[in-house]
Amino acid sequence: MNDQVFRKLQRKFFYVPLAIGWAFIILACSLVFLISRVQTLTDIENDLLKAAAGPYFQSDNYVYVVEVENHEPTTYYSPDYFTREEIQAVVKNVTGKKVESGSFNTQSGRRYKYISTTVKESGKTATKYTIIDCSKSYNYLNIMSITLTCICIVGMLIIFLFYYYFAKHAIEPVKQSFLRQQELIANASHELKTPLTVVRTNLELIQSDPSSTVEDNRKWLESAAYQLGRMQSLILDMLELTKYESNKINTQREDLIINDIVEGMTLSFEAICYEKSITLDYIADENIKVSASTAEIEKIVGILLDNAIKYTPQNGKMTLQLQKTRRYAVITLTNTGEGIPQEKIDHIFDRFYKVDSSHKDTGNSFGLGLSIAKSIVDSLKGKIKCESQLGEYTRFTVELPLSVLNFLPNK
Repeated sequence: MNDQVFRKLQRKFFYVPLAIGWAFIILACSLVFLISRVQTLTDIENDLLKAAAGPYFQSDNYVYVVEVENHEPTTYYSPDYFTREEIQAVVKNVTGKKVESGSFNTQSGRRYKYISTTVKESGKTATKYTIIDCSKSYNYLNIMSITLTCICIVGMLIIFLFYYYFAKHAIEPVKQSFLRQQELIANASHELKTPLTVVRTNLELIQSDPSSTVEDNRKWLESAAYQLGRMQSLILDMLELTKYESNKINTQREDLIINDIVEGMTLSFEAICYEKSITLDYIADENIKVSASTAEIEKIVGILLDNAIKYTPQNGKMTLQLQKTRRYAVITLTNTGEGIPQEKIDHIFDRFYKVDSSHKDTGNSFGLGLSIAKSIVDSLKGKIKCESQLGEYTRFTVELPLSVLNFLPNK
């Protein structure tokens, strides 16, 4: 999967939601304008019909023009809202019209709608025109259309920027996952290459002397067995890391008190600490419960202890503390030593990362231990962090959510 494939996937994440968003905002603005227009025109028609129905309809927005003889207006009524010139323009536009209703504009820019009715007056038949000045209503619609257009354009721009940012970042986890997979394969291949080479060389040496006995080849066989053990350890670590990162966890979790588990792991490392003259102190609060499995707690504590012992100097000191806060069970492991530079702390939980790749005491370590510990802690909805002071100490802190049983009153 190359960059072109990622760009194609990113475009799909961008264009499809963008088209839907644009269609939605255009449809919404169009519906608002359409509803407002229909309502406004309906109100004008209703006012026009009411004004034409009787002389008692009060409004400042209509004019009566009555045509009696020879298509000449004999009487008209209008409020002071209209100037005389405007009235004459209106009269000129409607007089002699043969249609029952319509609309027109005057030179002053006003817009009118009218309706004609036939009336009888003093035995004579006349045509009465009722005219409404609907300029304000149409101006309102024009302003609304401009406003909604601006809202639509701004909304489309915001949607464009949002989905551009979203598409760019939505594809990032997929890209990072693929890159991590490639990195895992590359690093695993690199780590497996050396043991395989050693095993092959040992076997070739054994084959070179067909008459040799098992005792004669003990050195080569032990070397091959050791390298096979390293490869098995690497494969098992990779499988465990993949299991937690893909959330395919088969371990049965329960609410358990972790004090005995942590203490037991501490005791199992005392012999190694004794050999290096390292002082190991253990401090713990009582009855701390978390929702996890025994194997997961043992794995987390074991990885932290193993890692600390490797980088604690002769006659150094390690302190493992188990505390209960308001919401978390906190496991803190502090060891004296050279410390870790800040730029390396940022990568301490990366897979196959080693603070000092030339360290001779790493044994079967491939730089996967802390990555596995972090994956387990993450799967338990917890947190793990590292802090260090060069030349003084390194401290790892694990926070695991307390079990609900911690908050129940003791009986």
